[in-house]
Amino acid sequence: MIQKHYYLSQSSESNITAVIKHPVCQLQSISNLNELINIENKQFPQLIFVDIRKTDIKFSNFLKDEYYAYYVIIDSNNENAQNCFRMARDINIRDYITTPITSSKIQDCIVRYNQYMALRKASNETNLIIKEKGLHFNIETRSIKLLEGYGSYTRIHTADKVYIVSKTIKKLFELLPNQFIRTHRSFAVHQKQVRSLRGNSLLLHNGEYVKVSKAGRQIILNHLNKAG
Repeated sequence: MIQKHYYLSQSSESNITAVIKHPVCQLQSISNLNELINIENKQFPQLIFVDIRKTDIKFSNFLKDEYYAYYVIIDSNNENAQNCFRMARDINIRDYITTPITSSKIQDCIVRYNQYMALRKASNETNLIIKEKGLHFNIETRSIKLLEGYGSYTRIHTADKVYIVSKTIKKLFELLPNQFIRTHRSFAVHQKQVRSLRGNSLLLHNGEYVKVSKAGRQIILNHLNKAG
């Protein structure tokens, strides 16, 4: 499968997709992140160029951490660089380029993205090594039922124990295989734990309920439709 990349414009200026398309053959323009929900390949983050030049929309409103994305911000003269740096921990802002946009700048972004992807593919996704209270634990990912985020900490629920680690749920989610679903900015579950969806709550096989966001709800519905 050829990996597609995306261009999300929040700019009042003219479209710059022609410049990006020169080094990026598989580029698709989108108007909002909801268009990405139905993409089947969730194993690795989608590369999304987000053009925020001269926008009067607060970009934290349209960049959502529920979407498993690798955001490259396109800006003018580093106007929003500080805000992007602050948001990078909670939202996957991984690169930042300023105008004028050139093919060489875009190519450099692609190189950094490919390096990131290579590291992910080389990682062992059957086990997760965590540190809790000074001790290291090796957890089989298939034993993890639920991730529950609390700011900079995350509770990892397994079949027989709950671990508390000093990593955000976003960081942990990146280390887990494709079988995990981000249902909410504070929750992620193993797809085998999904029983049914009731309103904005997800019922797990152990009887627990998990919060579901608007984006997470559509992802869960897609999973249930495939399973059915």
